[in-house]
Amino acid sequence: MTGCVVADTPQPSDTAFDENKRDWIEVYKNEMRIAIDNEDEAAYHFYFQEYMRLRIKEYKESKKNKP
Repeated sequence: MTGCVVADTPQPSDTAFDENKRDWIEVYKNEMRIAIDNEDEAAYHFYFQEYMRLRIKEYKESKKNKP
């Protein structure tokens, strides 16, 4: 018999996530697709509002950077 052997014990720091690298727009779009699949209107509206809040923020920031 053989089995799985772990050479190093996993630590919580092994799964550290850089929050700045998360693409929230893609997260919200995916959650909206899931809400549609599950016919969850409340979830769809929640994620749509969050999605639009970020898109508006991006738009305003792009307007600031243009002369």
